[in-house]
Amino acid sequence: MVQFAGSARSRCAGYVMRRGFRIACWLLLAALGGPLFAPASAWAQARFVGVLKLVPDGCAASGKCRLDENFGFIDANGLGWEARKGLETDGASIPSWAQPFVGAPFDEAFIRAAVIHDHYCIRQVREWRVTHRAFYEGLRASGVPEGRASLMYYAVLVGGPKWIELIPGAPCGTGGACINQVDVSTQVRGSFIAMNDEGQALVRRPALYATPGFSAAMERFQAEHAANPAGPTREQAEAAAARDMSGDFFFRNGRSIGTSLRVRIEVR
Repeated sequence: MVQFAGSARSRCAGYVMRRGFRIACWLLLAALGGPLFAPASAWAQARFVGVLKLVPDGCAASGKCRLDENFGFIDANGLGWEARKGLETDGASIPSWAQPFVGAPFDEAFIRAAVIHDHYCIRQVREWRVTHRAFYEGLRASGVPEGRASLMYYAVLVGGPKWIELIPGAPCGTGGACINQVDVSTQVRGSFIAMNDEGQALVRRPALYATPGFSAAMERFQAEHAANPAGPTREQAEAAAARDMSGDFFFRNGRSIGTSLRVRIEVR
């Protein structure tokens, strides 16, 4: 069983200088100019609850782990987040582009924030902006410095999964929710319709980390802050994401889009 409690040292892997890893090189050089971890007191208002225990032993090598007990996080606003015992995780919140400077997906410095983030990105019961902000706060609570945490935050804001609530599901005779058809194909390219764990219909778009647009945005953002060894701040990450994604459907809308889409519901 692998256990993660408190901040741990970073393990930077080797990196390859090709287009997809230019940002990794920049961050690695920036990290060498400052501490790899900030003091825990720097983000004391957010905290993890419990000890992250992953089973079976050696699961990090295979990328297939599950939680051995409930594990939680309380964000800076006092909102609780909990990943339940039995949750399967592959450390997906640390995408391949970030691993050269972060370490493996199960790096001790990032896995706790990643587990909480993955759990809520799958279940999507809270707004995507709030969910991605919790990832940032989890990184800071783990002792990750502001610059590195902010770049990871920008990455999930721009390239991470997005979702917007359509309408509540109509009750079925069996107590479920029946959504027959929602036509969003001309409005939200690359998205699909799904139900979250609370029976709400959502427009969902998967992560865009592998797209050229994401790579270009990351390169532009890192270039803007390359002169600062400490890296960007959270506020700069949020402002840049809003600017770079100003025409994006999910950035233009809030938690829900009401009846602006054509919806047909059939109740059986």
